[in-house]
Amino acid sequence: MVSLDSLLQLNIPAFLDSLTHLILPACALALGGLSQEARITRSSMTDNMSKDYILAQRAYGTPERRILGKFLLKPSLIPTVSVLGLDFAVLFGNAFLVEMVFNWPGLSRYGINVMLQKDLNAISAVIIVLGLIFVIMNIITDVVISFLDPRIRLGAGRV
Repeated sequence: MVSLDSLLQLNIPAFLDSLTHLILPACALALGGLSQEARITRSSMTDNMSKDYILAQRAYGTPERRILGKFLLKPSLIPTVSVLGLDFAVLFGNAFLVEMVFNWPGLSRYGINVMLQKDLNAISAVIIVLGLIFVIMNIITDVVISFLDPRIRLGAGRV
């Protein structure tokens, strides 16, 4: 919120300063799930490597880089994107610890503080905001998956 506030006030030096202070907390939150997503992507790519459409592309003489990027990586990212959407919940669970260690004001820290103060209205507001974030993240995940696999799009299977 500090970076967003400074950007809305057009205070560019404060915005750049807040971005530099976000690097370590962002890495601390992201590195936990990053290895899991990499492992899932690798496993899915090795499973898809022996599919017929990959062998057909090799037989057509398609360059290996194009096969890996377009025909192999794209369908292999579907399970990774699904898990990434679910890992978004873990980010909020770990955000409290990261916000306490780096002394960064955030929604998770605010939520814990209002729980300790037993402020029911603020607790309800935090829960509504987190629920809204999860709904938006699930919609984004579904849209990204529909771009990765056109068979999943609405109305694609209708005759």
